[in-house]
Amino acid sequence: MIDPATFVGRTFGKGAYEIRQKLGEGGMGVVFRAWDAEAGRDVAVKFLRTDGPVDPETISRFKNEGRKYGTLRHPNLVRVYALGKEEGLLYIASEFVEGKNLYQLLVKGAVPVDRALSIVQDAARGLAVAHGKMFVHRDLKPENIMVRDADGQVKVLDFGIAKDLNASIALTVAGHYIGTPAYSAPEQIRGEPVDRRADIFALGVILYELLTGKVAFGGRNTVEILQRTRREAPTPANKLNAEVSGPVARLIDRMIMKSPAKRPDSCEEVVEEIDRIRAQLATGVSDEDERGIRGFLKRLFGDED
Repeated sequence: MIDPATFVGRTFGKGAYEIRQKLGEGGMGVVFRAWDAEAGRDVAVKFLRTDGPVDPETISRFKNEGRKYGTLRHPNLVRVYALGKEEGLLYIASEFVEGKNLYQLLVKGAVPVDRALSIVQDAARGLAVAHGKMFVHRDLKPENIMVRDADGQVKVLDFGIAKDLNASIALTVAGHYIGTPAYSAPEQIRGEPVDRRADIFALGVILYELLTGKVAFGGRNTVEILQRTRREAPTPANKLNAEVSGPVARLIDRMIMKSPAKRPDSCEEVVEEIDRIRAQLATGVSDEDERGIRGFLKRLFGDED
């Protein structure tokens, strides 16, 4: 067990990072704000929890994966700077983001429709780049998406690294479930191989929650949540929030389909669909309105060949 009280004021990473403030703690580890004197910047340092001694193979894999994640470059992805092991602890040093995660935003209730769409669209932009390099997040949830205070920029955090460590070699073996229950795709729950469409599912669940203030697949316990995710459909978002238009509700429904094949095929497709929806919301003209107008003009003027 990591004792955060002993970390503040100490240096790690061969003296590269001075730990200054505890930011948070969870099942995966403890996160601190630290100062990188060499680079002259604040960084976030996460010390990862492990159930026991970490074998050399896992450490090697962890570092190799970290180097690959460090190649990801996009304004909507938090940058990974370094990974290491010190005093028996594995740590990740990454870009520090001054802001609020979506869980903190949801404390006040549902988010306005256009803002929710904008947040999810930006997250999808970052994910599209990662997916293009064959990285799948596998653990998207409100806590892993932040909105920067200074300019509102959206940042996706924890891109699979901590999950890779805890799963060790198990991630490549069928039958292992890795993820957070309320946001995991059905195929992920079944322990089947996952691809970018599992992230699209999670993003759809997050959009639903942003717009309704409610978890799409809730339950009294983990088993109930997982069963509902696999077998049930949530109440349509526009039934819970009258501000949610039909096209928005339909997009969410597509993103959280049980079958990966029925979801949008890529995050680029999600970005494009949100573009269309936001344009419609800005003009006040929906797809249904456009079809009605075209039908009226056709009846009024007849076909023109």
